[in-house]
Amino acid sequence: MKSNLSHFLLAISAFIFFNCNKSKPVVNTADYASYLVQTEDKSLAACNTEIAFWQNRLANAPTDDISLNKIASLYSSRFKITGKVEDLYTSDSLYNIILDNNPISRVGLYQALAVNCITKHEFREGKKYIQKAIEIGDSKASSYFMLIDLNLELGDYDGARSTLRKIQNKNAFAYLIRLAKLKDHEGDLNGAILLMEKALDRIKENKSLFIWTKSNLADMYGHAGRVKEAYQSYLDVLKQQPDYDYALKGIAWIAFSNDHNPVEAKKIIQSIINKKSTPDLHLLLAQVASFEKNELEKTKELTLFASEASKPKYLGMYNKYLCTLEAEDFSNPGKAIEIAELEIKNRPTPQSFDLLAWSQFQAGKKEKALAVAVDRLENKTVEPEALYHLGMMYASVDQKKSKAYLKEALKSSFELGPIVTEKIEAALN
Repeated sequence: MKSNLSHFLLAISAFIFFNCNKSKPVVNTADYASYLVQTEDKSLAACNTEIAFWQNRLANAPTDDISLNKIASLYSSRFKITGKVEDLYTSDSLYNIILDNNPISRVGLYQALAVNCITKHEFREGKKYIQKAIEIGDSKASSYFMLIDLNLELGDYDGARSTLRKIQNKNAFAYLIRLAKLKDHEGDLNGAILLMEKALDRIKENKSLFIWTKSNLADMYGHAGRVKEAYQSYLDVLKQQPDYDYALKGIAWIAFSNDHNPVEAKKIIQSIINKKSTPDLHLLLAQVASFEKNELEKTKELTLFASEASKPKYLGMYNKYLCTLEAEDFSNPGKAIEIAELEIKNRPTPQSFDLLAWSQFQAGKKEKALAVAVDRLENKTVEPEALYHLGMMYASVDQKKSKAYLKEALKSSFELGPIVTEKIEAALN
């Protein structure tokens, strides 16, 4: 009798918990249906037209550095539209031709090469280019801003703060967005959002900057649990640029993570794949399949992702995801440890050390994993995934700490997604 009553009360509690925490649907197909229709990609068409124009001009004047520089910039831009990494290599080669033709200092070229390095996750190489630009002395403020970006990517947060202090105009758009990044890293997400909102006010009339800022602000709203505001922000971006796939991907995540509507999420993702094939879209489809308990579909999508993302042309752009995949889904923690160690070499951030600790943990090296976590993660990051991993690694050693980390991670259930959220809830029960 007592046992039956306990089970009854537990069931009632679970019912109340589920219904109180169940998120209300946010996405409405009618809001974005027109953006899913396959029409000409105007951004791509415009980019190709410009490339053709400058290539024609170059054909008539083969040593014209202005044409070469413009084409290089356009190839870099086209990568962001199509996801074809070959365009980045073409861009790099053209910039280097200009440098070879003009060995005299060219700050703009070093900055452009550094931008491509950031995209390719060649952060150390990018920092070398920016240091060369700073040594020359021209356009120093823009070089400092890029140095801040690179230091943040490399985990040199003190260096980023030190460089930020050198900037005189504390109200400039470029300053505000870097300060926002630092605030976010330090765990002050609300402060970061306020800074990004202030930055947005500075550039409302600049379409390209508006799209970039509003999209990043949408991401931040989502991380803060302000899902409706995130959704509306993505819609605002699409109104400005209907073929901006990043915003559609954000809406797909809301449909999946907040609304638990896998059918809608897949429809949106597929509309992007039809135009732009990048490996991470298969990873997202795999998460949806896992939520649907469709193991065959999940395995298929993970295999597609891994086979594409591991190609040498992508360098280390997808190492984080490949590492987690090898550790968890492919039961190959040894390979995951190799990838994590490579990431640490290239990018010694707390997130990279998290990959190593988690891979060691999955390999059964629990003491070694916890040692890395204590030394390199605790009090050094507020990333939800790292907090989740800390909670799991502490489970058999310190239940109090384990539950504290898991509960903290659970606050970011939208960001982590329903699959990880389910794992955290299971560990807490």
